[in-house]
Amino acid sequence: MSMPMMIMPMMMMPMCDDEDDDEEDEDLKIMYPKIYSIIYPMVKNHCDMMESMYGIMHSPSKDEIDNMCKEVSDNYEKHYKDGDDEDMRGTFRQDRRVPIHDLARILFIRDLHERRRRRRRRRRRPMFHHVY
Repeated sequence: MSMPMMIMPMMMMPMCDDEDDDEEDEDLKIMYPKIYSIIYPMVKNHCDMMESMYGIMHSPSKDEIDNMCKEVSDNYEKHYKDGDDEDMRGTFRQDRRVPIHDLARILFIRDLHERRRRRRRRRRRPMFHHVY
């Protein structure tokens, strides 16, 4: 008498290919406006410094976020004043700091959220654990 083979749910799932994911990410990354590639490294640097000083679960206050956004805006204005401004057309010409400040705030909040989510994902227990 032959016994039916037990089908494991994980065996039926396709193997994830990280290289394909990286290619898809690169395809999407090139669609960002130029200002993103200028502002995001500044934001990431601030988040890295904040994480090293206070830890990954630190929640900055509204004033801290405002100060970081002001630093990023000032840094952008100082180094990229009247440079490649094509992505900023249609925004407030007289005060370009407003959209840059808003973009920096969005990127700060997104980066902080993703860092926490990555940490939570790493802390999860393995799917299969055996108790003997």
